[in-house]
Amino acid sequence: MTVSARDLAVVTRFNGRLFWRDRTALSTSVALFLLLGTGMPLMMDRIQPGSPEFLLNMHLGVLATVLVVATFQQTAVTLSARRDQLLLKRMRATGLGDRDILGGEVANLVLQSTALTAVVSVALYALTSLPVPRDPLLYLFAVVAGALVLCLLGAAFTVVVPRSELAAPMAMPFFLLAGLGAGGFGPVTQMLPGWVGTVLGVLPTAAVTDMARVAYAARGGLVDDLGAAAVPTLKLALWAAAALLVIARRFRWESRKS
Repeated sequence: MTVSARDLAVVTRFNGRLFWRDRTALSTSVALFLLLGTGMPLMMDRIQPGSPEFLLNMHLGVLATVLVVATFQQTAVTLSARRDQLLLKRMRATGLGDRDILGGEVANLVLQSTALTAVVSVALYALTSLPVPRDPLLYLFAVVAGALVLCLLGAAFTVVVPRSELAAPMAMPFFLLAGLGAGGFGPVTQMLPGWVGTVLGVLPTAAVTDMARVAYAARGGLVDDLGAAAVPTLKLALWAAAALLVIARRFRWESRKS
């Protein structure tokens, strides 16, 4: 089954309109993203000024953590709700392809998350001592690739969600682990056994922060950046492949009740 660019664009616009009319999504995804993404690094910059490395780690860790809320959790909540409301089933009945339906939801949230990241980053560049990334394209790639993979994982996660109202609570453990792996809760991993840090480093949020940190590195060229970003990119690719496999084999288009 191929993806129709026209149908994908239609579904993306439709999901975008629903997203901005959803007060819950606006309060959890948008407001939380902007408040934490900007507020935490800004506060740390005021408390501990003159520490660019500390500020950068805080920024990237918090960014990857709130990205989980805006992508993984939001995808799981939205798709579970639309599945229970039989909206996904009705969309399939219109002749839209499965990939267009899911792809439209994923594309919408990737675009929203990328736009929110841009707002947060620009605000921090203006209000704090956070430097502009040396390689902005690599930074953009890290954000888009991370958001895409997390959205796919959120869609795959709906397989184990029995009802839409349980999607957000069930996603909380992944949010906490992903936040720890990204460093969004500070240097907590330094107080844990070494093997815990190794396991958390496998998570997609850790790959996002590692890749973004390469983009912020003071020195490096194209070849160096590509080499340093290869391992994080491979991690994201493996997570994406696992998510796509689950979606292809187990994704449910309607609730169990129906």
